[in-house]
Amino acid sequence: MIGNYNRLSPAAIVMLGLSMTAGAVPLAYSAEAVHDSHWSGDLRVGANMDLIAEARDFGADMNRQVLDLREVEVSLESQINPWLYGMIFLTRPSDEDISVEEAAVIADLGRGFRLKAGKYRNEFGLLNTVHEPERPQVSLPLPVEEFLGEEQLRETAVTLGRLTDLGNGYRAGISGAVFNSDNDAAFDAGQSGDKAFGGKLYFGRQASDTAYQLGLSALTGKNDTGGTTDIQALDFRVLLEPEFARGYDYPARFSWMGEVLFNQREIAPGVSNNANGAWTLVDYQFKPAHHLGAGAEYTQGRLDKSLTSRAYSAHYSWYYSPHARLQVQARRLDVDGGDSGMEVLLQWNIVLGAHSERPFLAILPMDDKM
Repeated sequence: MIGNYNRLSPAAIVMLGLSMTAGAVPLAYSAEAVHDSHWSGDLRVGANMDLIAEARDFGADMNRQVLDLREVEVSLESQINPWLYGMIFLTRPSDEDISVEEAAVIADLGRGFRLKAGKYRNEFGLLNTVHEPERPQVSLPLPVEEFLGEEQLRETAVTLGRLTDLGNGYRAGISGAVFNSDNDAAFDAGQSGDKAFGGKLYFGRQASDTAYQLGLSALTGKNDTGGTTDIQALDFRVLLEPEFARGYDYPARFSWMGEVLFNQREIAPGVSNNANGAWTLVDYQFKPAHHLGAGAEYTQGRLDKSLTSRAYSAHYSWYYSPHARLQVQARRLDVDGGDSGMEVLLQWNIVLGAHSERPFLAILPMDDKM
């Protein structure tokens, strides 16, 4: 029972965030603006379905063909007033019950500071805040899945950050967070009962013809051995003609993105496994809404770095609406001690109503959808 007091409850954290921001309206907003009906909690509802067809050739005993409704997601969002935004994302993954994927508030505190509280996709690396149907490829890169698991970091947390406009298109940011260590891959589902801590540095610039973003993330927490798991990530994104198809999820004419991850994990008292991994992806929008791309992935095992896995892939995407797509991805996997071979993935993402989940710190203005 005592250990329960060391847990962060999503409802309690959201209420804490609201109470901390009470009366903290930035001076730029007048009392009339705060009480204007435009900011009185207009609710935006979104919904999408993610259909996946998969064919694998992993040897005579490992072939399979699958057609699956990978996820159904419903989102509720509201700009409650000029300085407070709230969101709830409900999801039903394949063969699972409906659950709360995210429930959080973001409060602008003035002077560039921002607070986020609740349960949400935490600020780490390049893909952690991206919902499953909207990743650049159908699959999740090998090192991300190995070190953070299929669901990545989606913890109850409090994050404080600051965005700084440096002028001439340059922006920089910093954030720090405390959260529950519920992640199964990194922290063994919080068996230690301790908190985890994370932080990220951001830098980027957007001009009319080019844009780039750099990130450095760090994460630390206890695992089930009583030891520590430390993970770091260096990420980048380079865009040419960044608003070639403005309004679409991936608007740039050309994108090059990637990430290098480092994982230090105590697997027994005094014994550590230091593993690393990397992935990269290029995407070319040869005409509006039509994309071709290719990627490469590599990772070492989080518990045994001598186990290595590699993958190479190519994809074609057609955005038949600004937020919905058909994508086919061919991927060659070479996994130590696991499934190896060729897989073909087909995604049909059906968007009934788009969500616009507000980024915590929008380093590139094009990413701030609200």
